[in-house]
Amino acid sequence: MPAFRQVGEKQLPQEVVFMSWSPKRDLIALANRAGEVLLHRLANFQRVWSLPPSENTGKEVTALAWRPDGKILAFGLADTKRIILCDVEKPESLHSFSVDLSITYMHWMEVTEESSVLTSFYNAEDESNLLLPKLPALPKNYSTTAKIFSEEKSDEIMKLLGDVRLNALVLGGSSGFIEIYAYGMFKIATVTGVRLVLF
Repeated sequence: MPAFRQVGEKQLPQEVVFMSWSPKRDLIALANRAGEVLLHRLANFQRVWSLPPSENTGKEVTALAWRPDGKILAFGLADTKRIILCDVEKPESLHSFSVDLSITYMHWMEVTEESSVLTSFYNAEDESNLLLPKLPALPKNYSTTAKIFSEEKSDEIMKLLGDVRLNALVLGGSSGFIEIYAYGMFKIATVTGVRLVLF
């Protein structure tokens, strides 16, 4: 196994408490002790943007996670108990939501057949015709996507959803809870009473 070699060193004005590399781009996200979230290029450490702490979002960053396509960064804040989703192109919140407890862990994953507990459903035959009546055909001019995305913020919605593949933002806290959000926005599961046992 080849040894690691240091290729550079960079001094920053604030202590870095969290960092996360983008899964698809040459970017690294940093959160510092002052509550600022920074995005830098890895090659030359050029700052792409910085998001200063505010009373609306919070000041105590406790976790960072990249959406699997690398286009959105999520971070959790302990003081306001909020999750913020940011676009990598500009330092602004695309979506935010509150959680009941402080987040200490965050991971964003793509749900595939291989990684899903729903594998048996993927492989099962469609038996809906045995249980449900046949639905009438929709008119040819009916488009559900046109109806959903005809609102003002359709670009933001498309950016938040990303590609068509299901992805899940998994949040965890030291009090033993796990929450799972489809596309980082829609809560689909809560698990409580999880205990970590170290051997």
